[in-house]
Amino acid sequence: MTVITVSREVGSHGGSIAARFAEENGYQLYGKERFHREAEGFHGHFAREVEALTNESPPKLFEKLFHNHCVYGNIIAAMVYEAAAADNVVIVGRGGQFILEGLKCVLNVRVVSPVEERIRNYAGFKGIDIGMAGDIIKASDRERGAFIKYLHNRNIAEHGAYDLTINTRVVSPEMAVKLIKAVAEEVDNLHPVTPEIKLEFRQMAICKRAELMLMMEMGESNAVKVSPCESGKVMLTGYLPTEGEKVSAENIVRSVQGVHKVDNRIVVSQFPVRPWY
Repeated sequence: MTVITVSREVGSHGGSIAARFAEENGYQLYGKERFHREAEGFHGHFAREVEALTNESPPKLFEKLFHNHCVYGNIIAAMVYEAAAADNVVIVGRGGQFILEGLKCVLNVRVVSPVEERIRNYAGFKGIDIGMAGDIIKASDRERGAFIKYLHNRNIAEHGAYDLTINTRVVSPEMAVKLIKAVAEEVDNLHPVTPEIKLEFRQMAICKRAELMLMMEMGESNAVKVSPCESGKVMLTGYLPTEGEKVSAENIVRSVQGVHKVDNRIVVSQFPVRPWY
């Protein structure tokens, strides 16, 4: 069935709409809690990083915790690809709409509402005054926008990133669920998620995990790219200073679960090279 991503403004009911759709239609919900559970499969060195990412923390916190932009980018991408490979999934937040961009079997949904409406909703839900709710909503909008800008260099509100935008000022949560279902069924009819596509998702997740391990083990690995070839086989490209490091990179990638063969095309070069990211 169609892979669905949901981007939502705080106070727009987007989170509850995604959860309700998943429950009523037999989809798995990949939100904050599910991403926390899935993150247990990552190396222990990244516990704090995963905590910040699953909370969609702002860039200032990123910069304190991470030594490399690609480290947390790969963590998120690996989790999103693994979620997509699971089938019947609704991926909430985490920039999934940009990681899976351009795939016809993916339905990208954006749930919005005027800020005044969202402030009232949030104040009522949390039992706080309007002023405090307004401060929280505005801070959340800034932080989520910064999260997407920093990870993907994109504008979270850009219209072209979404296939379906729902404004809950006039569309009730019940109607929103029906709209998502109708569009998802049409996408599934036209562009079903085939076993081959699921395999591609799994391969991409494996490659992101491999790049993550390279970054952790090898300081020079920013100039190395891991790409999928076929089931269980990946290709290494890029540059490293010595033959020993080339061999080390291959051994690290071979240790990643799901990797059975490695086509090592890394070029040994002493010249400065531009990192692939």
